[in-house]
Amino acid sequence: MQEFNPDQQNDPQKPAGNFLQSLNPFARVILVLAIVFFLYQFVGGLLALAAGDINLENPNVKITRIVLAFGQFMFILAPTIFFARLQTWDLKKVFRLNMPKYSLVLLSILGIVMIQPFLQGYMYFQEMAINSIPFVRDGVQPLRELFETFEVSTMKIVQAHSVTEFLVVVFVICITPAICEEFLFRGFTLSELSKISRPMKAIIISGSLFAFYHFQPFNLIPLIILGCYLGFVVYYSNSIYVGILCHFLNNFFAAYYLYAYGKPDFETPQLAGDELTNTIVAVVVSMLIFSSIVFLFYRLRSKPEPEGITL
Repeated sequence: MQEFNPDQQNDPQKPAGNFLQSLNPFARVILVLAIVFFLYQFVGGLLALAAGDINLENPNVKITRIVLAFGQFMFILAPTIFFARLQTWDLKKVFRLNMPKYSLVLLSILGIVMIQPFLQGYMYFQEMAINSIPFVRDGVQPLRELFETFEVSTMKIVQAHSVTEFLVVVFVICITPAICEEFLFRGFTLSELSKISRPMKAIIISGSLFAFYHFQPFNLIPLIILGCYLGFVVYYSNSIYVGILCHFLNNFFAAYYLYAYGKPDFETPQLAGDELTNTIVAVVVSMLIFSSIVFLFYRLRSKPEPEGITL
């Protein structure tokens, strides 16, 4: 934990004192996330209603896409920059607006590619475990049905039927969240947590907050892994651009798969024999290669560790 430094009171990089500065960094993070969540979910929801998008099962796809993109820039990115500006004049430092090493960019891309089989395999085995325990399966069924309703609605927004429509989907689903969510979680949140925590602790907490923020209980573990990986590559490359690129690619893989192969089946396929063996091998190999990439990335990192704090 970092000690309080009284010299920071007169830091010329900081704006005049305000309520946010009086809070503990973790409390600031929770407050800002709560405000952004309210703005995006509720104010953005009211905006969607005003635009006429009131049918969850059959949404107006064009309006919904416009509202989603506008809402993220207006209610996620803009407040994030605003609250960061209340903390310091040096937004470049907060958001790590630095050009990364090319070697780290390449490794980060390889990492986000290689973790995909593991995440897919985890989702399969998690679903298989839930279905194999009757009281667990029956207990989560109402929640599953609720989220499947949202998922069906989301699929209509993400699905594209032409190259032009796919480019629109890429902007709304891939580019926009990659920018807005990275500034919020790997920019403001990670920077604030790094003031009071060791690097890996700050990365894990910010990654977990990222996962919970999405409110997808069945995808919680994959989202935590993804959030931690994004925090790791941003912190140790000292560049938010690496996180934006990896976040974009992660979303792009899903969007392109849906565009190329159509709507996926919500039912979990039953694997057996060679198929099951191949899936297990793919998961293990994916994790081993991914771990090696993470280790190499750390060895080549750009950001030096704070004095007195170790990984």
